[in-house]
Amino acid sequence: MEHIIKSLASIALLVAGAVVFVLGTAFLLASDATLSSSSGASSDLAQAGRWLEFLAAVCAMAAVCAAGWKVIVRNEWVAGAELGAAALGTLLITIGLLASAATNGSSPAASVTGAVGIGIWALLVLSRAARTSLTEQGPLHGHNRRAELWLAAAIGLFVLSIGYGFTSAAGSQGPGIAAGLLQAIGVAVLGGAVAAARSRQLLNSRPVPVVLAGLALLTLSFLAAAIVAGLALGTLTALATGLTVVTAVELAAFVALGLAAWTQVRAVYK
Repeated sequence: MEHIIKSLASIALLVAGAVVFVLGTAFLLASDATLSSSSGASSDLAQAGRWLEFLAAVCAMAAVCAAGWKVIVRNEWVAGAELGAAALGTLLITIGLLASAATNGSSPAASVTGAVGIGIWALLVLSRAARTSLTEQGPLHGHNRRAELWLAAAIGLFVLSIGYGFTSAAGSQGPGIAAGLLQAIGVAVLGGAVAAARSRQLLNSRPVPVVLAGLALLTLSFLAAAIVAGLALGTLTALATGLTVVTAVELAAFVALGLAAWTQVRAVYK
């Protein structure tokens, strides 16, 4: 997976995807803000946002494939197999976003497909944890064992995938709360693994603090979504306000993650 962030072409495609995804989230923010005043305009803005998020996923898919092609050309078959699995997971996420955009967000299968894609990424990280654990047998590695961090990241992604799957029924109060809480827990565990790696001097690159800020904001947005679902706001104005706050925090999170990707581009280019 490090082949993706160390390749200039791949990380540039990720930056492009981040920019498009941020733009799509901005459209969703505008959709939530206009929900109470103009339902027609709100629906059109939401539809535009979903299509933009699908295009962002296409950029991410291209980034994974570009990295995979490079390692295959160099006959690095283990890394190629790993990136092949990553491409499959990203493809399913892309298909899920396409289904959501094509059905105006009404397809339950869209969230389930995306959740399976995230689950494949979790399995990929779990396999990296297992391989790392085998290479760290013995006392020589001390407290800087990486396997447990990979395992924590895999657990976070598994929980995130389950929560993302619950969004297919997020219109109901119970599933909406479960989706928000599970996604918040998953992202928090993932952020904790990154923070622990940084504290052990295993991750020292400049984008890491910005990534942590983005993950923290994303956790807050999922928690806010769970709260909004739990409140069961009765009026359209109150619901629009709650959703606007959730999407605004989510937008800030993706802006931070996009800035981290841009910082990595500058580092790789130098």
